[in-house]
Amino acid sequence: MTRSNQRDCTPIRLRTSAERDAFGAAVCYLNARSNGGGDSGCDGGEIGDGNRAVSAEEAFLEALEFARREILHRFVHGVLRGQPAGVPTARVVERESPAIPDTEGFERAAFDGAQLLEAVTPLPTTCRQLALLPFPASETVLVAPIARRHGYDRFRLVGPVSRLSTARRSGPVANTRADPTVTRVSRPGELVSLLEREGGFSDAAQADRIREEVAESVANLALARLTRGVRARAVETAAETAETVTDSPLAPIETGIAAADDAAAFERIVTDGHPFHPAGKLRRGMTAADGLAYAPEFTARVDLRFVAIERDSALETRTGGADGESLTARLYRLFDGLEAALERAIPGSADAGAYAVVPVHPFQYHRTVPERYARRCASGRIVPIPEYSRPATPQFNLRTVVPFESERTADGPLSHLKLAIDVQTTNVVRTLSPQAVTNGPRVTALVREITEQESFESLGIVPEPAATCHYPPGGSQPHTAGDEFDDARHLSALVRTNPLAHPLVAGADDAVPVVASSLLAESPATGRSLVRDLIERYATAAEATTAAEAALAFVDAYAGVVVPEQIRLLTTYGIALESHLQNSLLVFDRERARPIGTLVRDLGGIRVHGGRLGEHGLSFTPYPDSDLDADGERDLHRKLYYALFQNHLAELVATIAAETAVDERACWVRIRAHCERAFERVRAETAVPDDRVRRDERALFAERTTHKALTAMRLRGKRHEYVTSEVSNPLTPAGRAVIDPT
Repeated sequence: MTRSNQRDCTPIRLRTSAERDAFGAAVCYLNARSNGGGDSGCDGGEIGDGNRAVSAEEAFLEALEFARREILHRFVHGVLRGQPAGVPTARVVERESPAIPDTEGFERAAFDGAQLLEAVTPLPTTCRQLALLPFPASETVLVAPIARRHGYDRFRLVGPVSRLSTARRSGPVANTRADPTVTRVSRPGELVSLLEREGGFSDAAQADRIREEVAESVANLALARLTRGVRARAVETAAETAETVTDSPLAPIETGIAAADDAAAFERIVTDGHPFHPAGKLRRGMTAADGLAYAPEFTARVDLRFVAIERDSALETRTGGADGESLTARLYRLFDGLEAALERAIPGSADAGAYAVVPVHPFQYHRTVPERYARRCASGRIVPIPEYSRPATPQFNLRTVVPFESERTADGPLSHLKLAIDVQTTNVVRTLSPQAVTNGPRVTALVREITEQESFESLGIVPEPAATCHYPPGGSQPHTAGDEFDDARHLSALVRTNPLAHPLVAGADDAVPVVASSLLAESPATGRSLVRDLIERYATAAEATTAAEAALAFVDAYAGVVVPEQIRLLTTYGIALESHLQNSLLVFDRERARPIGTLVRDLGGIRVHGGRLGEHGLSFTPYPDSDLDADGERDLHRKLYYALFQNHLAELVATIAAETAVDERACWVRIRAHCERAFERVRAETAVPDDRVRRDERALFAERTTHKALTAMRLRGKRHEYVTSEVSNPLTPAGRAVIDPT
């Protein structure tokens, strides 16, 4: 066995154009904030990491090494679980006796288990198993150490990924095999090349695109990692000057992280992007400097801008009833001086009442609007309002912003504004389509009708009562594709009720909504995951005697406010929420760290089953070509069961199990118990046919369940069409049996 580059002694360097583009921005960002510096400028200085002082350049290069390994792990993990078409199936073997499988991709392996183990030694002490990914076209096998196996066949990778290759000899012994060589895989682009040679991509252009996407994710993740020290210092400073002291683990973030309101502060500590997407930190279309200007991990404030559209070229939607104001009327009420600014901006003697106003992201205002709508701006049909802006905090998804309350002209917390932005994150460009503009208020009205019939004690759905988009007159209507559709989705916005105003928050004592993604993020106060800090605080309220007991009690309480009523909504009314980590806000009792409710936002991704809804005298008509209209019960199951259980609860439980002594299998037993009680309650309290309840149960409790294979989707260039694989289900005894014990 020949070792080549077993220890990478090559000096750290910038290896991709994305890393080179981010380098200067990173150095400027760190230098501006070193030694108590302000929020702008590029003064020199050193960055302390707790034990030593390093230059800004060194800090970024070290962050790059972390980011390369992290994105590579996500990519390998996605291939492991997603089983992409054209790529031989990976295998998992035991660390102590790693037998080489005699299956596709391994038939020509030129090494045995002993050689494999010797090649990858030393292994991390936490390694339990080895994932083997064969690439026959390159005569290569990738070896990834696994620390743990979690629910839904999630693997926690640890340490470096190795590449075992067998080259053909040349010369007198041509076509015979040389001894295998082992190298370290240092960046995710190497995996792209291996997959391309196997025919794993739809075409060469898609391979190039994914190579760029993972490279950008590495650079963006490295940049985001640099904010850890900045946030920690901000929290420490706030603690030193605080007039009152509380031991709530939520308090340091609320007081130390600048934001428009307490809930928005938690969005700012989420820096890792999508937890298992290979390009989970992608912001395609933004430069590194744009990221510093607009991403929440770097800034608490962007300047919200406004554009007016002649009403005959605008689609304005709203709910009926008491809150049936248009988006324009709401903006005038919320932002003092906006209407006057429009009157100054419109041409000639035009009437301000003839225009609808749309809030616009500054990135979109300065780039997309002048280019895409140049002719309409020149004619006065679209009018940018140059003299007016308002500060707002960006949320984790970049495009939803929270205006600062100092600008309020009405009682209560300001509404959130979801904007269009010409930037791709994960699989799609984050514009706002006519479907979203139309469906948001319609679903809001539907949910209001349901809540008039049904009482939900711990579940709230965040309303989207009004929206507007540019809607070119004439041509083919409704707009579902083509240039007119693109014009509509790039100049659009909707208003979302602030979660702080929801009765689950406003009606409770000392409650705060916390985006679920932040529970997995590092708390700037302790350097540990926020959920671990919450569990330690919750232990007192739960009177737990051990950390494992506290963790299990926390999971039980958490599932109790997240699971039952979402199941009831699906089985009874045929509505499947997209309640993944980013869309879910857990309402906590601040002092006791006790979950008391859950809010679900973003109505554009739900599914609605017309038949189940019609049983209650309700109906819903979505905008044409919308995904909201469920294509049968299976569509409902895929939406809720994947989003809530695989994306949300599985990530949370895996983090808790990795950071505490709790047995993950026991966590899934508790979660299943809440599911079973929810189905029994539907049987006991509603007229839902029992065979339907059984179908929903069977789909949720199947031993093998459908996994949305995001990595396989990206390899094939899929955006909206699902690519799936089958994974074990921890809600069943067989699925729990494969989970590693603590």
